[in-house]
Amino acid sequence: MSAAASGKDLLCLADQGSFLGLRALGRGPVLQFTWLLARQPDDAEVLALNARLGQGLFARLVQRSPLPWGRHRWVASAVLPPVTWFPAPPPGEQPTQLHARLLDLAVDPEHGPGWRLVVQPLAGGGCALSVLVSHTLADGQASVQTIADALAGRRHDVGHAAPSGRWSPRRLLDDGAESLRGLPEVARAIKALVQRRRAASAPVDGTSPSRLQSHAGNSRSVIVPVVQVAIVADAFDRRAADLGVAANTLFAALAVGLASSMGRVDATGRVKLVMPVSDRQPGDTRGNALRAATVLVEPGDTLTNPKRLQRDIRAALATLLRHGDEISPLLPLLPYVPLRLARNAERLALGSDRPVGCSILGALPGELERPCGAASLLQISLLERYSQGDLARLGGLLFLVCYRLGGQVLVTVTGHSPGHITDRAGLAPAVEAALAALGLSATLS
Repeated sequence: MSAAASGKDLLCLADQGSFLGLRALGRGPVLQFTWLLARQPDDAEVLALNARLGQGLFARLVQRSPLPWGRHRWVASAVLPPVTWFPAPPPGEQPTQLHARLLDLAVDPEHGPGWRLVVQPLAGGGCALSVLVSHTLADGQASVQTIADALAGRRHDVGHAAPSGRWSPRRLLDDGAESLRGLPEVARAIKALVQRRRAASAPVDGTSPSRLQSHAGNSRSVIVPVVQVAIVADAFDRRAADLGVAANTLFAALAVGLASSMGRVDATGRVKLVMPVSDRQPGDTRGNALRAATVLVEPGDTLTNPKRLQRDIRAALATLLRHGDEISPLLPLLPYVPLRLARNAERLALGSDRPVGCSILGALPGELERPCGAASLLQISLLERYSQGDLARLGGLLFLVCYRLGGQVLVTVTGHSPGHITDRAGLAPAVEAALAALGLSATLS
């Protein structure tokens, strides 16, 4: 059965929201996977890898509904993205600092390409190989599995239809009927929105709307600093056992300690951890099969005694399982949100209490160690082009991604604190201090 016949071509509401945010803000997150290869692969190897990547969830684009309030649909991508070949970097450029060049590459889930393969020869020999994927197209777990399948030679045809006439009578009828079926959910979402707006009527961090707006004119682009952390997995697990907590709790404690040192806390001094939780099922074609567990943490002695943090995380996960998250009840409203309103909704969605993102991808498939022969996975991170005004309105950002591969625990830290930490030279010592407070030895790059 094709995706269209089974209804799998309809974007889920989370994907619709991701696309709406991209169009409203003019920017959106892109997943970056970067490997270091000791040798330069030949053209045939790279082109073969590019062809294998262009399957499954990567082999599609978004086609908008003809109705202003309609749900968009997935369609098969008709063109395989070309490989991007960069020349050798200037002397002194580090492979972990390729973000400025990668950010200049267009990745668009509607007009294409929705993903890219990039080859960057390095001055010291070998090369960096990067895969960029629009987060609308596939979240972290989906991207990991799609790339692993490509590297292993496993073929998957999602079955999306080829692009067709957006304004065809059949499309108008289908989208109109879908909108009518969704009206009861829309009514429930309006009720949930009213309740949330009442709860959020007063700013919690003392920042007035006029002050936030005053930064809007500063549009100069900022490269948000990134630090890559590598820890021997056995040592990481031993330290977690010594502290009496799970390994994932130790990662969350690192995020709390780093947030506290960066001043990324709310008005009461607490750190707001937002932890994406995957609910992806076999055969799932959603781009973003995620919910979020939120934990408010008193930093206090978290670094030396994270057991309370573990209890709070488990309680938040249990609440998420029983009652769902705060955002999902509002999602049925997304098709009805005009872009001008969505542009002002980012801070409401994130909250004004400086959230800290903590994404735990777990153990990665072994195939990710061999993109074009043996390689080391240098980094998985989120790329997004921010202006100084964006970062000022958001109060900076802090996002950590943790994953395991080849006997190592790898953590990618992306962080910015306006006027405090604005480059890697400022971020790296803060990461080192948080690791030391947890009793962890690591290699930073």
